[in-house]
Amino acid sequence: MALLETFTPDNLIADNTHALAGGTVVVKSGEGELKRGSVLMRDANDEFVLADTSAGTAEVILAADVDATDAAAVAEVYVSGDFNAGALILAEGYSLTEADFVSLKNAGIYLSVAVPAGLLGGSHI
Repeated sequence: MALLETFTPDNLIADNTHALAGGTVVVKSGEGELKRGSVLMRDANDEFVLADTSAGTAEVILAADVDATDAAAVAEVYVSGDFNAGALILAEGYSLTEADFVSLKNAGIYLSVAVPAGLLGGSHI
């Protein structure tokens, strides 16, 4: 039997306390190739860009890779759920602001720090 694909967990989903829900948005042309886990914010033209200092506040998390290098692209996003803050992708040099955290939480996106199994030592529960 041939191996079709290898799955490597990205630890993006941290928990299932809050409902995981998705939707679609339009990613602005020129944003390039964005990876799952990228945090997006809406610009003045109602298109989404990688979270940085140029737009408003963070609103959604990219659910699947998307290529918006040469044209705007429809992207699958998470609009609610529990996510590992350490797995999120932001523009280089950008850190989420307090306003971003509030905006995400108000939208139903909860962030926490997930610790991979085995790093804490001891016995398994």
